[in-house]
Amino acid sequence: MSSLETTGLQQDKTPEIDLQTCAAKQLSCLGIPGLMTLEAIEFQLLELDSVLANSQQLAEQYKPLIANLPTALHSCFQVSAAGVEQLATMIQLLQSTPEAMWTFRDTCFNDYEMDFRLAKLQQQLTILTPLNKKLVPFVATNALGTTSSLRAIQTCLDNAGMFCWFSADWRKAKKETLALAVNEQLKLADIKMLFPAMIKYVNAQENHDAIFAEIPALSMANQGINTDLVPLLAVREWYKDVGFAITAHFAGEGEILTGLSVLAKEDADVLVATYADKLMTNIKVIDNQMNKLRLSFPECQILKQGDVSYLTSVAELKTIVVTQLNILKNGCNSTNVCLADCK
Repeated sequence: MSSLETTGLQQDKTPEIDLQTCAAKQLSCLGIPGLMTLEAIEFQLLELDSVLANSQQLAEQYKPLIANLPTALHSCFQVSAAGVEQLATMIQLLQSTPEAMWTFRDTCFNDYEMDFRLAKLQQQLTILTPLNKKLVPFVATNALGTTSSLRAIQTCLDNAGMFCWFSADWRKAKKETLALAVNEQLKLADIKMLFPAMIKYVNAQENHDAIFAEIPALSMANQGINTDLVPLLAVREWYKDVGFAITAHFAGEGEILTGLSVLAKEDADVLVATYADKLMTNIKVIDNQMNKLRLSFPECQILKQGDVSYLTSVAELKTIVVTQLNILKNGCNSTNVCLADCK
């Protein structure tokens, strides 16, 4: 055979060899060890197919749930690492939702100013409760009037002289004072000494009502001295938890809060139950499978991108593996050959 013929054969083989070398490098760039055989690499395709099938099943499970949920919550139903994390976070928030949230949820609870308002309410109730116990045996606390009217009556009585009976204002003040008594046997002097306590009581009551007046959404919670702050405090703490969750798991975007603010309780209950009964098992299976894939293909960058759908990332990885593996198999006599020997 002439040297020209030999050179021609080498030139014919070179493109095929280069193609195999390129394919081997492509697979190596995914982090596949050189000692792994083509047969073992091909076996990995089964795992890729399993992940794709489970991911597609999860996506189908999401569809009927999403149909009943606010659009702002749909981002939590992406079949991706970020989506799975966000959905788990949302479920935790719903599970920890205080019952009062469904009655009192309002954007005012997402404001740190609410902490000061609730603290002021607590302060006023701390004043009202003991004063109420002190006054109830003697005066009708629900008929005390305003702070200004009580001060006017007190001033009139305090400034009365020896001839107070001749003053129409004094007689009127006396009548109004005795009208406050719960017992007709109580005398003017008995009630008169309670004026400082009554004024302090009404002042606290007015401050209490003024705080509620600032936030119409809380009006139904205003029960006067019987106002229960525990539900309101629980709602405020829940909104704080939502704020922390937005920062930690939703890149600071407030869409989740927008969605939760309009989510119907019935739909929330269905979502939580469905997650526990049907979704969680599949999500855990996929999560374990993805962790294995990241170990099998440690240099595959798309598997590390949390916001990319598993259906996209795994399908792309499969395409690369299948394409390059077919090139190597066509150039080798056996699938038992190691990847390193294909270069």
